[in-house]
Amino acid sequence: MNEIWAFIMQHQIETLLLIFGIILLAFFITHWQEVKFWWLNFSYNFPIIGKMSGLSKDIEGFDENHKWFYSEERLCRDYYNFYEKVDKDSESFDEAKAYLHSVGELGRKPTPTFIWIMIFALVIVEAFGFAYVLAGFTIPGASEATQQKGAVGVAIMLAILLVWLTHMTGQELHKNTLIQKIRRWYKNDNAGGSNWRDLKPDEQLITIDNTFEDEKSPNYIRMLNRVDANDKVKTTYTKTILTLLFIGIVAIGATYIRGQVLKQEIASSHDTAMDIFNSDASPFGGANDGDDNIGSLFGGDEAEGAEDDLASLFGGDDSKVVAPQKTNTTGESIEDETNRKGGWATFIILGLMFVFIQILGIFFGMHWDFAGRESKEAYECLKGFSTKKSFLSYYEKAKTHIARVAQQQLQKLQHKMNIINDNSGTDAETTALLRNNKDRTFKQYLTFEDR
Repeated sequence: MNEIWAFIMQHQIETLLLIFGIILLAFFITHWQEVKFWWLNFSYNFPIIGKMSGLSKDIEGFDENHKWFYSEERLCRDYYNFYEKVDKDSESFDEAKAYLHSVGELGRKPTPTFIWIMIFALVIVEAFGFAYVLAGFTIPGASEATQQKGAVGVAIMLAILLVWLTHMTGQELHKNTLIQKIRRWYKNDNAGGSNWRDLKPDEQLITIDNTFEDEKSPNYIRMLNRVDANDKVKTTYTKTILTLLFIGIVAIGATYIRGQVLKQEIASSHDTAMDIFNSDASPFGGANDGDDNIGSLFGGDEAEGAEDDLASLFGGDDSKVVAPQKTNTTGESIEDETNRKGGWATFIILGLMFVFIQILGIFFGMHWDFAGRESKEAYECLKGFSTKKSFLSYYEKAKTHIARVAQQQLQKLQHKMNIINDNSGTDAETTALLRNNKDRTFKQYLTFEDR
C-alpha cells in the first residue's frame, strides 16, 4: 500500500485530474437531462458560431402552412423536445406507477450519485494499484516516465472496463430474478389447472402509454410483456460468465506480475550487496592496485606490516570481507524467505480485495437500475413522488421554466432576424412578416405541435 501511495504522490496532477473527471462523469450520469438542457442553451447563446447566430441569418425560409419562419420552428422544436418530457398530467402518474408495478420494479431506483462516486473512487485505487504493478511491463525498452504513463493509461481502461462489466452482470442477475419469478408463477398457475396459454408475451407491444391494455392477462404475462426475454423465457448467464472469467484472469495475472516484481526486487538486493563487497568497488581502488593503495595509505616500508596485520585480522592471506547470512534448509536466506512469504501473503490479500470490490460492483448492479424496457423512463416520470399532488406540482414548475426559457430564446432570435433584415434590406412582405411576430410565440407553437 505504501508503494501505491508513493506512486500516487509521484503523479499528483494526473490523480487530481482523474478524480475531477470521475466526479464530473458521475454527475453527468445522474443528471443527464439537466446537462443536455444546459448544453442546448449554451449552444444557442454562444457568440458568432452559436445556433442563434446561424438561424438568425435565415430570414427567407417561411412555412406557409403554419405561417412561421423555418428558423423559428427549428428553435421551438429543439426546446419542445425537452418540454414534452415534462408535459405530464395525472394520467401520466397512474401509467408510470402501473407500469413499474406490473414489471415488479416499483420501489427500485437508479444508481445514486454517491454510489457512482464510491464506485469510481474504488476504480482510482484499482487503477493506481494496477499501474504500479504494470509499470515496467507495458512498454518494454521505453523510458521510466513513458512506462509509468502507459501503465496508468492501461490501468484506467482496465478499471473502467471492470466497472462496466460488473454493472452489466448485476443487471443481468436482476433480470434473471424476474424471469425466474415469471416461470415460477406460470408453473404454479399451470399446476392449479387454470393455465390457458403458452408462456409467451402478447403480440401487442406494451409501453407506458398503453400499459393498461393487458390488465386482463395474468401477472406473469404482464411482467413478461415488459421484459426482453429470449424465446424460451429462460435465464441467461453469458455476461456473468464472461465477467467472472475476466475478473479471474485479471486477479491471477496481477498476482503473478506482483510475484515477478517481488522476485526481481529480491534479486536486485543481492546484486546491490555483491556490489558493495566487490573488490572493484572498494574505496581503496581496484583489485589490482589494492596493494599500492595500502602502501600509499601507510607509506613506505610500513605497508607490508599493515598488510600482515590486516591478514591476521580477517584470518589468513586470502581472507575476504563477507557479510554472514543465516540460511534455511533450502539455502535461502532468512531475510529473503521472510520477504518472499510476506510479499505473497500481501498479494493474496490484495487479490481477495480486488475480487471483493468486483463482487460489490455486481451487487450494486443487482440492487439498483431496471430490467424493464421502459422502467427507467417510468421512474424518471415519477421522480420519486409518492403523491399525485407533489407530482403535478413539480411538473408544472418544470414546464413553466422550459416554456419561459424557450420564449426568451425565440424573442432573441426574432430580434436578431429583424436587425439583419434592416441591415440587408429585403422585400416589404418579408419585413412585415418579421415585424408582425406577436402570434409566433412558444405557447402558440405548442398548439399545433400537439395536434
